[in-house]
Amino acid sequence: MHTVTTLATTVLGVSLPNPNPEQPPGTEGLTTIINWIAWIALFAGLAGFLASAGYLAFASWSGREMQGVKGLVIAIIVCILVGAAGGIIKIFV
Repeated sequence: MHTVTTLATTVLGVSLPNPNPEQPPGTEGLTTIINWIAWIALFAGLAGFLASAGYLAFASWSGREMQGVKGLVIAIIVCILVGAAGGIIKIFV
């Protein structure tokens, strides 16, 4: 694709547009809602991490540690994805 673009600009003298993404007017409220959702998801991931850590501490007496470990892993993944969501989306936009 890069060679086609280079060929079109050098041989044909065609100038290809380079658009910059811009937020449409009146959608500031949507950005606020997305920020709230991200905060809630991060809070839920942190609460899940703490709850799983507590469960893991008490489950060690009954031999059910795997449930606590699974909860910890899922909570860590949630926190990583929520924290990295902006960077991940920026790659595609």
